[in-house]
Amino acid sequence: MRAILAFLLLSLGLIVLADETWVVVTLDKIEFAGNLIEWPRFKGNPINFVSVVATGNTYQKLAWPTIGWYTIADEGTELVQETEAIPLFALPADRMGKRLGIAIQFLGNTEFDWDHRYISELLADLEKILRRRLAASIPVPTLPGSRGTGSQEPAEAYRHYTVFDLFIQTFGPDAWEGNDVRTYAAEAISEHDVVRFRYSIRRVSLSVGLRARVRLEGIKTVENGDSLNGEIFIQARAISGFGSSGAPIQRTARIPASGHYSMGDGDEKVLSAVLFEGEVEPFLYLEIAVWDEDNPEIRDQHDLLGGFFGLWLPWKLSNLPGGAKRLVVPKSTPDGEVLIYLRLELLG
Repeated sequence: MRAILAFLLLSLGLIVLADETWVVVTLDKIEFAGNLIEWPRFKGNPINFVSVVATGNTYQKLAWPTIGWYTIADEGTELVQETEAIPLFALPADRMGKRLGIAIQFLGNTEFDWDHRYISELLADLEKILRRRLAASIPVPTLPGSRGTGSQEPAEAYRHYTVFDLFIQTFGPDAWEGNDVRTYAAEAISEHDVVRFRYSIRRVSLSVGLRARVRLEGIKTVENGDSLNGEIFIQARAISGFGSSGAPIQRTARIPASGHYSMGDGDEKVLSAVLFEGEVEPFLYLEIAVWDEDNPEIRDQHDLLGGFFGLWLPWKLSNLPGGAKRLVVPKSTPDGEVLIYLRLELLG
């Protein structure tokens, strides 16, 4: 209601943008070191994660990336860099409960679960565990199939992944009531591999009524990962908060909708795809993954050439010089390298 009122008053020229206080949890940096895939040696390590963050009766859930996995080399390169972030939770401060719980499960996607067919089951299990942790201060076991479960038989969904130790942590109000950003470092390990990550809890004043548009203007396949032309397509997702069910409010797109672009090393594809247009409340998160299709029918899996994971809070957007900015984002994986061309603009 407050957002609607602010928009009406703004349209009449009676006020400037109002502010609303939110509590936001972000995953700010992820690093992987290990070797999930033993053969072929030239292939990278496919990895993803699921998370549930909760307070009171609000449980917000995320699977990353939106489809497929992220491919990383054995040398320990960053998945998500310090200039990017992934939103795990966002709620108005006046709706926060007495405790905040964060649960993150990293997964080695060793069976190439492209369609995430097991993710809903994993998220449901993660929510159950977090509910128990928030209800009482008792030891909580790791998820079925993860290290430390002894002879316990893993549930069916967990047979399809290398399961890292479950990360779970709870906080009291002191973690979000101050004006400073609380940043924490943690790690999750499997039998031979480790994921190190950093996350933040912040209380921020976010503008109400700010509108923006993000357009994908094109890509360049610096290295397409094939000896000839690659079969290139793009998976994109824009998230602008979480709904009442806890699922992200998101727009997803495959570009092109079917088929692929035939692109060699150094080729550019000009696009004009609107990935997001609307009100930014409480944030705008953009996920773009460029894939080489190869031939999955013969189990030659998709190759990820590069992925971008950008998070903007409204105060960053409102300070755009001239109200618009063009971004050229270089990204690479063990399978290739791309440039991603974006245009970000404020709407009057």
